[in-house]
Amino acid sequence: MAKLTQIQKLEVIPHEIERYLHDNATTQVALPQLAGIDKAYVNQILKGNEMIGKAKIADKYYEAIALAIGFKLEKTYWNHFNTYNFKQAIITFERAKEKKIRLGLDGDTGLGKSYAAMMFKRKYPTSVFLVKCSSIENSKEFAINLAEEVGVATTGTKGAIIKRVCQKIRTLGGNPMIIIDELENSKAGNIPTVKTIADELQYYAAVVVIGIDVQKMLAKAAERRKNGFIQTNRRWSFGWTYLDPAIGEDIESICIELGITNKPAQNWLKARVKDFDSLKNIISNALEEAEKSEEEVTISLLNELYPC
Repeated sequence: MAKLTQIQKLEVIPHEIERYLHDNATTQVALPQLAGIDKAYVNQILKGNEMIGKAKIADKYYEAIALAIGFKLEKTYWNHFNTYNFKQAIITFERAKEKKIRLGLDGDTGLGKSYAAMMFKRKYPTSVFLVKCSSIENSKEFAINLAEEVGVATTGTKGAIIKRVCQKIRTLGGNPMIIIDELENSKAGNIPTVKTIADELQYYAAVVVIGIDVQKMLAKAAERRKNGFIQTNRRWSFGWTYLDPAIGEDIESICIELGITNKPAQNWLKARVKDFDSLKNIISNALEEAEKSEEEVTISLLNELYPC
């Protein structure tokens, strides 16, 4: 994006930080970890200063905070939408957090699982801990990532790290919660680790797993009696929320909200787009081009941008 202005740095962003803290009933202590920057930068930016010591604060630190609090610094053609799947995901997270139970969220890619998890963490920055599984990381690396998210030491064995994580979470108030995203990418060693976390935090905190066909993955592996899967599958044998792959009604609602009222254009999008990531890219490009030509979004414009 373009270089930030002085008004953005000294007035707009500090104001948005204050609003975020007020709206979420939290303090600035949570922001450094949420934004991935040192607390000294957060302190100075919140005060409306553009210097830290004798050095000028780089734009990237303002941008990191803006991203963390959900504030858009540049013009965008896409907003937050309360889609059916988003609402289902948030209901699942809220229920798990309130009751301190294990639940699962399952759905195809692009339906908003990770986005909903990120937004939920923003709502509860000090009590919700979000970690993603990776197909290129082993179970100890997963444990380290979780420890960094929770804010405990990452030294020692995998077991020692997980024990430290769970001990910290058990001492927290405010109904703490762990969200484990992209569980389908887990290395086999992650599954027993997830089972251990679930057991250690039973009655103390919610543990929600997210992914694509995760319930099927756990069930099939349990049938093959793979290590850790039988026990983990049993712990998540109920309480699954399945996101709806049919997003046509949401597409129509989003089009109306963004001013795309041309019915054929709406039908074009509903017929061709199956996920929100693709919808965001297509609509953003179409609205930008329509603005340049001072015309509405039509089938002709969509076909020109995305020929079959």
